[in-house]
Amino acid sequence: MKMMKWLAVLACSVIILAGCSKKETVKIGAQTFSEQLILAHMVGLLVKEKAGLDVKVVSDLSSTSFNHQSMLNNDVQISFRYVGTDYTGTLKIEEQPKDMESALKTLQERFKSDFQQTWFPPLGFENTYGFTVRQELADELKLETVSDLKDAAKDLSLGTDQVWLERPFDGYPAFIEKYGFEFAKTFPMEVGLVYKAVQSKDVDVVIAYTTDARLKEYNLKVLADDKKLFPPYQASVVARDDLLKKHPAVKEVIDSLEGKIDTETMTALNYQVDVKLEEPEQVAKQFLIEKGLLNG
Repeated sequence: MKMMKWLAVLACSVIILAGCSKKETVKIGAQTFSEQLILAHMVGLLVKEKAGLDVKVVSDLSSTSFNHQSMLNNDVQISFRYVGTDYTGTLKIEEQPKDMESALKTLQERFKSDFQQTWFPPLGFENTYGFTVRQELADELKLETVSDLKDAAKDLSLGTDQVWLERPFDGYPAFIEKYGFEFAKTFPMEVGLVYKAVQSKDVDVVIAYTTDARLKEYNLKVLADDKKLFPPYQASVVARDDLLKKHPAVKEVIDSLEGKIDTETMTALNYQVDVKLEEPEQVAKQFLIEKGLLNG
């Protein structure tokens, strides 16, 4: 009988010790496209090595609003956000920000006061909408900026997702007002199809994402938004304040990525995953090693 009691005490002790020795798991949220997965693994690898915490990448956040709610619910503690999206979407501000600095300041102040979250300085790249053409068409018409399309637009077709055609602040109505011209035809389509559509000459101009790997794959050119139709969409890390307070090393990890990833680099990293079919975690790891941020 004494032996049974002793074994029971021993079993309970083992369970308690096991529970005490288990590391805390930090959940890092990512939306369902390569760029976010790469970023999530970057932060995850650094948090694991530098902060000594276990990490889980939650890779099924379908939208910015779902991402935001997951952060509020503490289902994830770290996520990746874009200035313009959260400025007009999450904060529901109905006018365009004057510039990136003022928009960033507003986001940092409001996320701190309203949500108890820290919006970190930008990672260094911007993933925004961009008017995009085949390089050969750009060469033929000498296109460098969106304004350069004005004389030719009456003969050109535009492909874009339906949402952009209806967006009031930086969509097609705002474009017509700001740039002063329209395209001959517009073709609504899934955003993932626009790259192939313009490359195949089904349309002449498309609204694409500026860090998408298919820009490189299909030799497409993004025209400069010279009249600033689109708000700033710089990418940043957002983290819950309770996590940063409990684990200050996590803040140091995130700070180490500030300004380290420019648009060209992010596009190249996306290309490795989307076109060369490499694993996001391996692409992230190689980048961190090359930058001297992670031990090999």
